[in-house]
Amino acid sequence: MKTIFFNYPVGTSKISLITTDKSVSQLIADEVIPEDAGYLEHDLIDENSNRNDFAMISMNEYLRFDNVENPTTVSWDMELVEIYILDLIRHQRNLAFRVLDTLAMRALTKGLSDVVAEIEADKQTLRDLPSTVNLSGATDYWTAQEAVPNVFIDFESKYNPRLV
Repeated sequence: MKTIFFNYPVGTSKISLITTDKSVSQLIADEVIPEDAGYLEHDLIDENSNRNDFAMISMNEYLRFDNVENPTTVSWDMELVEIYILDLIRHQRNLAFRVLDTLAMRALTKGLSDVVAEIEADKQTLRDLPSTVNLSGATDYWTAQEAVPNVFIDFESKYNPRLV
């Protein structure tokens, strides 16, 4: 078994993949891989592979070939990965804002201005996060994920004891 990456549609940077025991010529004859597609054979990638390779088969829309017509490597398209990571941050941030807004309202009704100020500081940290994340040193999906500061904590656990 092996994993074969190929560009589809042909001539584009979009990458599809298949895990198979068939040869590329058989897959072309079977019209699974287009005849003019650039392709790259890789050892089998499955759940037992390293985390980077496994991520590649589950997130192939973020991959690219070094050469569309005659590829020698498949790698992460770091511009797309950065967009994806920033979108994840914004989504998580919006979820956190809902929690923090509710906590701030509870603190306001109890007259806990110090807690409200602390919550507002947390919200500002979250607002600033997308512009402060630096993924320039990231080389793959995982190093990009690891470059994101861990500011998404359990805000309810942080503030609820002070709001009872």
